[in-house]
Amino acid sequence: MVGSEVSVPLVVDVDGTLVRGGLLSEAVTRLAAVSPLAVLSLLLRAALSIVDGGAAVRRRLALLTPPLPATLSLNEAVTAEIAAARQAGRQIWLASGADGRLVAPLAEAVGAAGWLASGRGTMLVGAARSAVLVERFGEGGFDYVGSRRRDLPVWRRARRAVGVGLSRRLSQAIRALDGEARLLPGSGGRALDYVLALRPHQWIKNAVVFGPIVAAHETRPELYLVVAGLFGALSAAASGGYLLNDLFDLPYDRAHQRKRRRPLAAGRLPLLPAGSLGVALVAGGVAAAFGLSAAAGGCVAAYVLLTFAYSLVLKRRVFVDVAVLALLFTVRTLAGAAAIAVPVSTWFLAFAFFVFLALAILKRQGELSVLRATGKSALPGRAYTVEDRAVLAGFAAASGMASVVVLALYIQSPEVRALYGRPEVLWLVGPLLVTWLGRMTLLADRGRLGDDPVLFAVGDRVTWLTTLAAGAAAACAAVL
Repeated sequence: MVGSEVSVPLVVDVDGTLVRGGLLSEAVTRLAAVSPLAVLSLLLRAALSIVDGGAAVRRRLALLTPPLPATLSLNEAVTAEIAAARQAGRQIWLASGADGRLVAPLAEAVGAAGWLASGRGTMLVGAARSAVLVERFGEGGFDYVGSRRRDLPVWRRARRAVGVGLSRRLSQAIRALDGEARLLPGSGGRALDYVLALRPHQWIKNAVVFGPIVAAHETRPELYLVVAGLFGALSAAASGGYLLNDLFDLPYDRAHQRKRRRPLAAGRLPLLPAGSLGVALVAGGVAAAFGLSAAAGGCVAAYVLLTFAYSLVLKRRVFVDVAVLALLFTVRTLAGAAAIAVPVSTWFLAFAFFVFLALAILKRQGELSVLRATGKSALPGRAYTVEDRAVLAGFAAASGMASVVVLALYIQSPEVRALYGRPEVLWLVGPLLVTWLGRMTLLADRGRLGDDPVLFAVGDRVTWLTTLAAGAAAACAAVL
């Protein structure tokens, strides 16, 4: 590289270019995970901060959310461009619309010589950024890396333009300004990434809404259609909850061996639009459930509230987290009964709660077993360490045995005679359940269960055979 070129600094836009989600978006989502009320307060301040261009809000956000450069998702193509420029002896400067308190640590982390950020009364984007850069480096005295249409005024006054993840129209616009402009790959998500972020594979968990109608031996097709509608409404609300949960958990997911590949954690989706989609899905799912019945809508609303409480606070409380996970399955079951106004017995609810409590504990045990294999000791964002595996295994076994005891008591109860002609056949289900839960516990301890036993069970041949055998026993008890 010639000497004159070495002396030209490389200015890199931060928000959406270097940092995939943008510093402000990252800070808002981190703050929402800690204090949703603080986010609402900041939004109110932003609506009133007309005089200073929102500078007070940006300063407050920077103070409430200390910068964590190591947890940010950076565009690899841009970091490679920065590394090449530094190796060639060029200065790197970062430019951001966020407060300087957020930009400075990132500039230090990437080895930048300096940074430019928004100040009081000035939002450092577009023409304002262009003017500041020309004042500091001179007309055509810098190369600029950007990714949005608002960067056009900056590219127009730069020596060389570098575009990141541009649309076809914006690529043409930048080529018109600089015939030698370079284009780098961006971080925009594919349609498939949006689908993956909704976690449709998790919808199978909502199949428990069919439990009450099957347990009641109901055969009317129209009622099954109602429950199918509830399944759809609950799946929409659950997907919205998953999106919001992933936003709240960004720093922890990025430190997780598997979860860091999720679309949001990997930076393949924009944060704030994903959050808006999550809110819309939750609201739509709850509204659809209320359209089926007020009772079903109330159950789905309770499910959503409990999900948010779990995402924001309860998942970080020892044993409270697993109890809430089991309760979420129980609320799904109640919603299935409420949708068609079929009574659900306390036996059924108790049985379901203890089974899902055992699976929730096995989820944590499985996560810790996988963590142990990586040489780490604590789950990111959770309150467990690998030393807790033995305790969790004991509680999982106790919960599983509690479900077997509930089943045994149900078989001897007067209620069972109304549904089964030969209830004694149901005793065959007990050994099947004990064997299945014991196997799941061993697999979790050996690290072969993964971190979601429900999804493991869905694809497990032994689980399917056990379920078919238990179903056959129940059918025989009913018809014999």
